[in-house]
Amino acid sequence: MRVLVTGATGRVGANLVDRLVSSGVTVRAFVRPDSPHRAKLAAFPGVEIADGDLRDTEAIEDACRDVTHVAHLAARMTLGDGPVDDFYDLNAFSTLRLLEGVIRQAPGLRRFVLASTDSTYRPGAPVAVPLTEDVPQEPADYYGTSKLLGELILRNRAAQFDLPFSIVRYGTVLSPEEADNLYRLGFLRGWLRAQQSAGRRSTLWPLFEGRPDLAAIVDAATPGEPPDTAAGFIGPDGPWTLSAVDVRDAAEATILALTEPGAVGRAFNIVAAEPITADAGAAAVAETFGVPKVLVPLPFTWRLELSIDAARAHLGYRPAYDYRATVEAGLATNLPPADRFVPAAEGADGVLAALSGGNARG
Repeated sequence: MRVLVTGATGRVGANLVDRLVSSGVTVRAFVRPDSPHRAKLAAFPGVEIADGDLRDTEAIEDACRDVTHVAHLAARMTLGDGPVDDFYDLNAFSTLRLLEGVIRQAPGLRRFVLASTDSTYRPGAPVAVPLTEDVPQEPADYYGTSKLLGELILRNRAAQFDLPFSIVRYGTVLSPEEADNLYRLGFLRGWLRAQQSAGRRSTLWPLFEGRPDLAAIVDAATPGEPPDTAAGFIGPDGPWTLSAVDVRDAAEATILALTEPGAVGRAFNIVAAEPITADAGAAAVAETFGVPKVLVPLPFTWRLELSIDAARAHLGYRPAYDYRATVEAGLATNLPPADRFVPAAEGADGVLAALSGGNARG
């Protein structure tokens, strides 16, 4: 195997590179020259660094030369104030450029794996609980639409040029050292304000459309509570739920998508074995860190849950980490080799982006 990994310095990418190198696989990492996290790759001996930008056709052609597998993980998750066309260019047409590169430069390609996202299912207004791979993909935002375009481009080129491919749709990807932020009161307040401020430019805008000021409700329900308090939301139909995935499980699933015969031509949801309930998530943080816990009542219940039955059946995917295990690993000082991880080094801001976009930063 000679594997080209884009987004190799991101959450999943760095952990994927680590696992591949540890297994004796030759890895070529496609990295932006200005990536703030490229130092992560220095720890992996023998990794070939291919500097380039996903808008640079010549650099892509060079990176694709003679590879046998591609793991295309690079993506921009949040639109921010940038131009919409540049956002789509990076998230959709980068896939087209890579595919054209392997068609010309990698005639022996054995697998092209595209990292996609639960945002293609319109997570702000889920059509089913749980979401399976065959529910309609009707994103209502910039990010989900850009990733769905990438999926369509891949399916088109795969049919046209007989390319073996697989798609992995990650839920919210969590790195252990930052995972506890997800159920901290300060983080949740900031997340609500960021979502409401972004309006319809947010990936999750349907969740907030026509709702009252949720951040104000939380503030009124938790006067004087410190920001590190363990917290979760509960609605009339029970606690909020979220399907997330430990970065180590996401990397392992990506390897399976690169190698398992049953992966060809299929898309897979990649999350933990069970969704996190807000009650259980807050309890894991409270008990691990010895902080108070609160459940904040909100006027509705949000359940974003994904099924992994297809990944179990066709990939042999067996996620090893639930949310509590992820949080506890973030505090561990001597993890066994099988449980080690490459830190994301992005802190609460990275979790905010992951929760808002549901994918791995490239």
